[in-house]
Amino acid sequence: MRVKLSEILLGELLVGVGALEIGAGKAGVYGYPQPLWTAYLLVAIGVALPLVAWYLRRPQKDEDQTV
Repeated sequence: MRVKLSEILLGELLVGVGALEIGAGKAGVYGYPQPLWTAYLLVAIGVALPLVAWYLRRPQKDEDQTV
């Protein structure tokens, strides 16, 4: 398996938190307000995290070449 379970779960967590903040119409951490674009950023990072992990662990055509 190229993508670890922890990376998938962290991505789902970030997407869930971002989606809840978008649904509420306001974002915040520990009661302090944040701009709403941070919630969209959480969703984007949550989607991108497993994709980047898969891309970085892809098989190489040349065994001598490392990433």
